[in-house]
Amino acid sequence: MNKQVLAGAIQFLAVSLCAADPSPKAGSADVSGKWRSEFDTPVGHLKYVYLLKADGDKITGTAVRERDGLKNETELKECVFRNDELSFVEPIKIQDQDVRIEYKGKLSGDEIKFTRKVGDFGAMEIIARREKEVGLPIDGKWKAEFDSQIGKQHYTYEFKANGEKLTGKALGESQFGKFDTAISDGKNSPAGISFVEMLKLPDREIRIDYTGKLTDGELKLTRKVGDFATEEFSAKRAPDAPEK
Repeated sequence: MNKQVLAGAIQFLAVSLCAADPSPKAGSADVSGKWRSEFDTPVGHLKYVYLLKADGDKITGTAVRERDGLKNETELKECVFRNDELSFVEPIKIQDQDVRIEYKGKLSGDEIKFTRKVGDFGAMEIIARREKEVGLPIDGKWKAEFDSQIGKQHYTYEFKANGEKLTGKALGESQFGKFDTAISDGKNSPAGISFVEMLKLPDREIRIDYTGKLTDGELKLTRKVGDFATEEFSAKRAPDAPEK
């Protein structure tokens, strides 16, 4: 076999091996978030919160450990997440001795089943469960007054949150009279809220998009009225009405 043919064969083999590379790919599931676990050990009952953050292939995090009311926070080391399998090390001190706690687990939905190995002392199986994020405490009535292109407007927003879903209605008063509109597409998350008011006028229907954040007890809202205008204002929680 001459050198040219041999070189071609080697190149073809190299390309074929790269195409068939069986190396594991980064896990496609989202491991970011807050995970809670508690379990009994030879040193007592432990409560844990694992705070994990994924940035591409890179995983970082901390472990907050609680025993008998005392908490310690430790930065996690050697974090790897591939093909839904997670591993990391929690380095701690036990009686002035450095101890590696090694975790190896499998992510399945909102659970991670770990094998937790504490130095040379032994290993045990534990389960960490994802803590669902809670949205803003938005339930109730909120009142607002603001100037718009059609003059002063008075609004009362009534909200009811159910997980990430936000329902309710917008009761308004302007130069066109009073109106009562059920909100739609409502969403509630720790970062803020959003919803839509489909305002019906005598000759048309206008879509009004809202986004808002809770700041110092006030609801800061941005209100986009079709393609006409965008307004920013604050709504304040209305006091509970006395029972009749």
